[in-house]
Amino acid sequence: MKKLLLFITVLFFGVYSIQAQDETSYGFAQGDWVLGGGITFANADDGDTEETSASTIAPSAHYFINDSWAIGASVGLMSMEMGSTKESNTVIGVEARNYFLNMGERTMWYYNMGFSTASGDSFDDSLSTIGVGLGMNYFMNENIIIDFSLANLFSYAKQGDSSAMTVGWSGEINNVRDTATLSIIFKL
Repeated sequence: MKKLLLFITVLFFGVYSIQAQDETSYGFAQGDWVLGGGITFANADDGDTEETSASTIAPSAHYFINDSWAIGASVGLMSMEMGSTKESNTVIGVEARNYFLNMGERTMWYYNMGFSTASGDSFDDSLSTIGVGLGMNYFMNENIIIDFSLANLFSYAKQGDSSAMTVGWSGEINNVRDTATLSIIFKL
């Protein structure tokens, strides 16, 4: 009798566990928060002397206003050292994302529209940029997500009296908001 009772108990918890795993849902819902960002470090040597060293910390947060739209903000803090010259810059951005395509259970594509402003030692006048980008999220589990994005596939930038419009990714990696990024984000 004890063995039968033990078997029924194990069977009950086993079935309950299987059902709980079947209820795993990937994706986003209204009211979800997503936190992420990036940390980079770069160093270049020219012969015997160290020429360039740069590090960037860029945290970001997004809030879902419905199941497919999120609004977010980011702050990028960058420091560079080129020989004896030291510079620091700040990039502040806001964006809206629309998740428009689900490719399977764990992969979602989005496009984003954003505004950023950069200022600091590298800029005589602050640099303002409006851009549109494309990205993809892959859910490792319900709360840990790998994010790949191509920022500013279309952008308009203005600095002082100068302005520029670009279409397509130029491949330059000189601005934290203008690069392809691979990061990990967390859904709360």
